[in-house]
Amino acid sequence: MPNFSPLLFTTTGEGCFLDELNLKPDELAVIDGARRDIREALKADLPRVLSEKGLEGEICEPRFYIQGSRAYKTLNSPCTTPPQQSDIDDGVYLPLSVMREESSPKLAISLFFDAVIDVLEPMCTERGWSTESKDTCVRVTISPYAHIDLPLYVIPDTLFQLIKANMEIRGHVMFDSAINSERDSWKTLPSDKILLADRKQGWRKSDPMAMKNWFKRECQEKGDQLIRVVRYLKAFRDKQWEDKGPSSILLMAAACPLFEYIDKRDDRALLKVVKGIPDVLRNGVQSPIDPEASLTAHMAKEAIADAVELFQEFAKHLEGAINATDAQIAQNWLHSMLGDRFPYAPDRMKSNPEGLPASMAAIAPLAGPAEPVKRTKAG
Repeated sequence: MPNFSPLLFTTTGEGCFLDELNLKPDELAVIDGARRDIREALKADLPRVLSEKGLEGEICEPRFYIQGSRAYKTLNSPCTTPPQQSDIDDGVYLPLSVMREESSPKLAISLFFDAVIDVLEPMCTERGWSTESKDTCVRVTISPYAHIDLPLYVIPDTLFQLIKANMEIRGHVMFDSAINSERDSWKTLPSDKILLADRKQGWRKSDPMAMKNWFKRECQEKGDQLIRVVRYLKAFRDKQWEDKGPSSILLMAAACPLFEYIDKRDDRALLKVVKGIPDVLRNGVQSPIDPEASLTAHMAKEAIADAVELFQEFAKHLEGAINATDAQIAQNWLHSMLGDRFPYAPDRMKSNPEGLPASMAAIAPLAGPAEPVKRTKAG
């Protein structure tokens, strides 16, 4: 049987799909530099701007927590730019008392958003960046291929001060140096004490650390192959949906229960997950950290049906490629599902002497590219 796992992932130095999904080092440097500068600006000026907007008393410097795909190690480069961009999430935290949410939550949320934008506006103007208020974050677009989302949170004063003190005791002058430390006190925060500023719903409970810790436990138990499979799913989504499509969190939550480690066979591990996703979507996907929260409830029936159909097609093409009698046909089927970033290297797949499964017999072979497809700026 053809084994196209080396085209998905390899450590031999040959080109692979995962390499094409990685942001280039200079792109990551731009993103990380922008994130550091945004943090420094908010630490320096957010207390002053909040005071100027009428908040009384001592206002502490904000604290930060990296979350989302960068924290999960599932960050991909965009497939189609525009409109797609790499999304980096960096939570901004203040003590609860600063926002006075008991007396005027809507006003406090508005002030928080406005103050963050006011602080960042001069730097954004100077650098050609842009800011935008979303429902649950301030978005800073730093390049055609990336933006940084700043979700805004409050946590109890005592816990805020405890985190600050613990960082100072350990000599973390810069909070950045603690964001990936497993010893810090973020993991001790009660989930129901972390409130996210939502412009539509007001302050609501939301714990990004719980999601990060859940996925970390899944990966510790099942291995790095799970991270790669999630990245392949996201890459398929970005190829098939130029805009929108199933959320990354939904894909993670759907994939983890379906995943089984298969040694040196990312292709078969991916196939097992993809084959199971249509039924999972039909039945609804619950949040792995909140059994009462549905990740599919907000999706229209038509959107779910569309996703089911596309993942069924993906499963059919993957299974056909694994069982193909001709490496070129397998290459073409994979290219149709994953796009130009999938390496053109049929010579690295072995032919299968057995016949195709019946499910693939009706699929006409696709014309392949005349020469290896090189990575474009958008990819």
